[in-house]
Amino acid sequence: MPEAHVFRLRVYYEDTDAGGVVYYANYLKYIERARTEALSEIGFSNLKIKEKFGAGIIVKSCKIDYKKSAVLEDSLMVSSCIKSF
Repeated sequence: MPEAHVFRLRVYYEDTDAGGVVYYANYLKYIERARTEALSEIGFSNLKIKEKFGAGIIVKSCKIDYKKSAVLEDSLMVSSCIKSF
């Protein structure tokens, strides 16, 4: 398996609440963006998979343990890897 894919992003004002803290649901958006970019890096896309294989990649479940809040203008890294096919 290839090594982990790293997706970097910056927290924008639109991602935060009035206190400058990232709204909890936005972490799921960050993860989805990272997944899309990881697919692209190995030569796939959600559209390509749908057209070529008639399939889609869906999220079956998601468990998040929030350790520390991200805040306005933080630089974040989402690291992802393929566990199985």
